[in-house]
Amino acid sequence: MPNIKYVSSQGVEFDLKSFDCPKLYKADFHDVSWEPETISKQFGTVINRFTKDAQKFACSFRLKGDPTGRKNKINSFIFETERDISKMSPGRLFWDEQYIDVYFIKHDTKPIDSGMVWTEISGTFYAAFPFWILEQTLIIRPSEASTSGLPENVKGYPAEREFVYGYEYAYPYAKEAVAIKVDSALDSDFKAVIYGPATVVQFNISGHLYKVNHSLRNGQYMVIDTRDSVPMSKRCYIRSANGTETNVFNYRDPSSLLFTKIPSGNVVLNYERNYGIDLTIFQERSAPN
Repeated sequence: MPNIKYVSSQGVEFDLKSFDCPKLYKADFHDVSWEPETISKQFGTVINRFTKDAQKFACSFRLKGDPTGRKNKINSFIFETERDISKMSPGRLFWDEQYIDVYFIKHDTKPIDSGMVWTEISGTFYAAFPFWILEQTLIIRPSEASTSGLPENVKGYPAEREFVYGYEYAYPYAKEAVAIKVDSALDSDFKAVIYGPATVVQFNISGHLYKVNHSLRNGQYMVIDTRDSVPMSKRCYIRSANGTETNVFNYRDPSSLLFTKIPSGNVVLNYERNYGIDLTIFQERSAPN
């Protein structure tokens, strides 16, 4: 049985498996459809491409406990989901480590009867981006020739780094090319965090060059994020040790399509290994596994 939870945009968490919170009773998370864009022919059609609409998940929750307790739990859940809507900031549904960003756009609660041992809420989650995400994070350290003065702890490079993920894979100093298996049927967005110092930022993934002609000082890092849901100011920028951020998108190399996704299957990341990279790949799925 998977672990299922809802986390509001404010970080309030509801365990949807436990009757201590609204417990998910049923939902159509695995109801998937793709829409073909076609041109009519005399016989049949020509398919130009497939699209996927925003997804709606009908669901119902059941709550146990005394009527007052149930009412408080319902109010808490509805308050958080409506606060997400008011802030235009989605909550997040988790199925084990996979997640999808959603709004709870419709709900109906049956009257609480003191003679009943549970109360049911029916409602609908709305996902503007209709894919579940599984993050794969790789921590790549500099090669042996570039490690002078750097910490030895793999997960602490650098020790004060702010980006922490649950599933990390570290690669040793000596290896230059890093083999990666992207377990997704679709091409994947990614976020790369590149730690200075560096004279120029560039790396290659399966023959595609990612390059920004801007240096990094010691204590700075650059973020490259290919997701179009991220504000442009946060898609290619440098953060300094004092917290200031500088947009460096205009410094991208003319030969580099900076926001190209990573293809599925077995890929290779290659660069000179004179600085460290944290690479997070956002693997997309139509339904949770």
